[in-house]
Amino acid sequence: MSSSWSGGSDHRYAVAPYSSFRRMATLEEDNVHRDIASDMVRDNFVVISIQRFDQTPGPVLERWFSELDVGWVHRSALGEEEEVELGLNDRVRSWTRGFAAMALVFRATQGRLQHLQLRLVRFAEVTTSRMLACASALAADSTWRPIDKFSALMDVHICTSHVSEILIPSLLGETRSQPNSEEMPNLLNKIQYAFQSTKDNLGQAIHCITKDAEAVTPLLSKDSCETFLRSAEIHKATKIIMDYARLFSRYRNELELVLELNCGLPPYDDRCLGSRLVRRIIKQTISNLIDLLEKKSESISDRSLRYLFLLNNSHFIQDALVIIGGYSLSDSGIEVTYRRYQEIYLNISWDPMLSCLQGKMPLWFSKPSPLARFESEFRRTCRHQKLWSVPSPELRKSLRKAVIYKVITGPTGYKKYLKDHPEK
Repeated sequence: MSSSWSGGSDHRYAVAPYSSFRRMATLEEDNVHRDIASDMVRDNFVVISIQRFDQTPGPVLERWFSELDVGWVHRSALGEEEEVELGLNDRVRSWTRGFAAMALVFRATQGRLQHLQLRLVRFAEVTTSRMLACASALAADSTWRPIDKFSALMDVHICTSHVSEILIPSLLGETRSQPNSEEMPNLLNKIQYAFQSTKDNLGQAIHCITKDAEAVTPLLSKDSCETFLRSAEIHKATKIIMDYARLFSRYRNELELVLELNCGLPPYDDRCLGSRLVRRIIKQTISNLIDLLEKKSESISDRSLRYLFLLNNSHFIQDALVIIGGYSLSDSGIEVTYRRYQEIYLNISWDPMLSCLQGKMPLWFSKPSPLARFESEFRRTCRHQKLWSVPSPELRKSLRKAVIYKVITGPTGYKKYLKDHPEK
């Protein structure tokens, strides 16, 4: 340890940091923070850091954060720019792992300190406040895509709650061990306030993104979605909203707790009772998405294409809900909506050719015959629709069967006409 500390303030060490070694040696990512903490406790790393903190706080903090693989947090607090910009996922992964390891190290080290308890709490206050300031900065940062930021905020909020459950009781024990200290309760109050303030900031940011996702329209403006193309393709908006639905379901328990704490803010003020809040949010989000798709589809002049567009998107929503699991299609209302779109599409697209077989023509009007008019309309419709996109193989197969039944084998179709007119 003494040789590895000889680097002064330079954060590039001859001895590989705990975090680097564990990234190479540990296969299970979830256990990295436990392994780092175990190594640090074994080496009395915190004891050494605390003993040197009063004399050289800068190098000690730099080394401490670097060993936890969050050196960028310390350098950011000093206003220094990162040489290599980390992506959001890398930052969150590094932050959550480092903060969890930090809490475990503090908890495990306190029994070894004896006369250093007050200095431990001082050191903990400085380091946790920097970590929590970084979390609050994420909540206020508007440069990330909202859907990416939502996942990051949820992971950081979960980690912050977890660390507070580990760290606060440990530090409370230090306070009770020194009843005559006036500084100790003040430090603990600062730490508790920092945790609560950070969780509030994270919760409000999560609430805002959830509210925008449910309303759909504000979210689309933030994500710079392209205007609705006159195509039957799945729209980007549908994919984004269903990605949100998957995330809402993935973080269901934690998200409900966060939103219930923000019930004083609309639109959740009248819907915060019970344990199915997230399910209701998903249902309302899908309903708002369908309304927006219908409104925007009105710009498509071809009514057949309009309803094929709605059909494609509603089918995509159905598939996404099935993947999410634990969510009833009938409860969402999307199943009824999908069937309605299909019926309208079939009627608009294929009824005109069937009317050729059913129309009553004067006896003297022999040309063109009903079959000739039917065939002409059939070819025209096929030419018109042959290049329209149906991305889902399942939907494409289902639509082909539905068209065959309506045009050929159904009660008013081509086969029935030939049966009723054997002379043809």
